[in-house]
Amino acid sequence: MLKQLTETDHDAIEALLLGRRIVSAEQGDVTVPGNEDDYYGRTAEGVLTLDDGTRIYVKGNEGGCACSAGDYPLAHLAAVDNVITSVRFDDHPSGDEFEDYEGWYRIFVVADTVEVNIASFEGSDGNGYYGTGYALYVQRADERSSPAAVAE
Repeated sequence: MLKQLTETDHDAIEALLLGRRIVSAEQGDVTVPGNEDDYYGRTAEGVLTLDDGTRIYVKGNEGGCACSAGDYPLAHLAAVDNVITSVRFDDHPSGDEFEDYEGWYRIFVVADTVEVNIASFEGSDGNGYYGTGYALYVQRADERSSPAAVAE
């Protein structure tokens, strides 16, 4: 079963990435296996693959409003060929109606003493009624090889 993490799950995201390498980063629409019944979670905007075979399906919040309020699409995704030793988050959701409407969520990692932005989501909370942030759907390598996963 996929585990869903969001912009508030810093500790869990850090635990997922520490000690790993990101061997590939593919940006573009991809189906999230096992999420066919979740309207907003059945497709992702990209996928990160870790050195242990874990896949992290990456999706920015979809506000669901024609006005684009709450939309935080994926703007950047990157791989890291060295072991991740530290994780940092730069969360700046847009403010209320009197503040700047530009917001972002960024995940940085340190690998071989270099800080790398592995994921960026840029958008706006708009009026605040349509959500914010991002979701990561985590699929461990052993979940892909199980009989239930193969049947999907």
